[in-house]
Amino acid sequence: MPLTDLTWQLGSGPLLNSDSTGVPFVDISRVSGLDNAPFRETVRDHEGIDGGFIDAEFETGRDISLEGTVYANVETAEEYLDLLKENFAPVQTPIPLVFKVPGKAERVLFVKSRGVRYDWESARRVGMTPIQFLMYAEDPRIYDNNLISQIIPFGGTATTGYAFSYGFDLSFGATVPPDGQFVVNVGNRPTPAILTITGPVLNPRIVNDTAGKTLAFTIDLLAGETLVIDLANNTVMLNGTVNRRSTLDESNWFLFPKGSTFIRFGGATGSGTLTISYRNAWR
Repeated sequence: MPLTDLTWQLGSGPLLNSDSTGVPFVDISRVSGLDNAPFRETVRDHEGIDGGFIDAEFETGRDISLEGTVYANVETAEEYLDLLKENFAPVQTPIPLVFKVPGKAERVLFVKSRGVRYDWESARRVGMTPIQFLMYAEDPRIYDNNLISQIIPFGGTATTGYAFSYGFDLSFGATVPPDGQFVVNVGNRPTPAILTITGPVLNPRIVNDTAGKTLAFTIDLLAGETLVIDLANNTVMLNGTVNRRSTLDESNWFLFPKGSTFIRFGGATGSGTLTISYRNAWR
């Protein structure tokens, strides 16, 4: 169900910082790690003159911590703490940490838990336990929790161009018909996407007109077969399991920047579709 303002939830676990209509509950008093993710910096000195260089083009992952207090009946406190520790157990694959701030839609980070930390203190006698929840986001992007999917139908034949004999061979490369759609990222940073080509289509091409980049493949997808392109990890998988990165002839990888990007989809022959799945991304 939708989160209320200033609440947090890891996966399907207990809601944190919810209204205190009863015990047990967690009151969050401090959140760290939602400012700018740390920059990955390399600093070098100039040789022979004053000054230096710094490379700070990329970001590292985020350390995230939530600090607060557990309120529970003395008799039920340990049971609730066990539930919280189970929720923040180690995982192999990042899971969603969803949160809601006033005036904004739900946002999400994909994190790996680093556990729950708390000490036994005298306040435990009255059902209060100061607590800390630790997480790490390998992907530093903060996303809208809403996953956007749009389908671009096969635009037509991607020709091999035209050639003229004019004392020398003058040729024009492959093209894709002008049909396409805008992909709109309303966040404030570039966002990746999952591009799924569904056959039938021969030698599909995905053209990013805004950036002037193309992903072109040499592969014959039969009806119902899929080619899944992960723009974050630069992978190409046939039917979700078989690596087909080798079929990529033009590897002009791209992300979707803030604003609108016009995408076209075509191929040598076919009638398949291109599905673009993405989230608005924030710093």
